[in-house]
Amino acid sequence: MHYKLFEGIMNNKGNDMDFAQNISVEDMASIKLWLLQESQRLEYARRSFEKEKAEFEEKKQQFEDEKRILISSVSEQARKTELEAKTLATEKILFNQKLEILEGGFRTLCKEREEFETEKEKYRNRYAATGSGSGNGSVNVSAYQSGVFFNGVDNVLALKKRYRDLLKIFHPDNMDGDNETVQVINQEYAMLKEQF
Repeated sequence: MHYKLFEGIMNNKGNDMDFAQNISVEDMASIKLWLLQESQRLEYARRSFEKEKAEFEEKKQQFEDEKRILISSVSEQARKTELEAKTLATEKILFNQKLEILEGGFRTLCKEREEFETEKEKYRNRYAATGSGSGNGSVNVSAYQSGVFFNGVDNVLALKKRYRDLLKIFHPDNMDGDNETVQVINQEYAMLKEQF
């Protein structure tokens, strides 16, 4: 009802005198009261809006802060991941290099073992061809009087290596070994050791 009276006042601006005379004092008081209430309601709505706006701005600031923290955290994590990837790549390269070194060592070891086995077989065949041996794998010592055991040795390290290898083959505890052969090897070793 008050809204309709107010609307009537607004529509009859040109006829304010006529309209004002037709309005009673009670209606005028009622309109003033309504205007006061409406202004209070609008003021309350404005304050509520300002409060909501402030809360929104605060939440927006919190969101921006969280966003900034997350972005820095993600960039830090990305940096760590990149560093770990580089470390892993370096470790992989080092591992491959070590693996190549080990494979090369194993190949050399296999080659030396094959050469040793070939040389061992050659000596066995030579000893078997001379008809020596007592049937238990012993070797005719007179066949080695000519320096066959250390043939091709030209330095102290090679001499020691050959000596160890020969003792492994001809040691009396082995199937192919006997005391006489070991004594000949020891004599020849001592003689060559003095020469080097």
